[in-house]
Amino acid sequence: MEPMADTYVKNFHSVVVKIKDGTTITGKLNIGDFPRVSDYFKNSPDKYFVLSDAEHRGSSGKVVIVNKSEIVWAEPEDS
Repeated sequence: MEPMADTYVKNFHSVVVKIKDGTTITGKLNIGDFPRVSDYFKNSPDKYFVLSDAEHRGSSGKVVIVNKSEIVWAEPEDS
């Protein structure tokens, strides 16, 4: 059996997200084939998104899964 080619697009961008309970989370978001972070949030059919290497509640290096409907605002950070 031949190994499968890695067709998963990795396109990580640093973002800061504030959710409805007032929590601010900083992490890396894989926007895949989308050209911009805003395009990902507007056009991705997923209800949840994953932030890797996230800083949340005083700890870092976490993986955080966030419901898109809980976002108050999101800001891409300069790379």
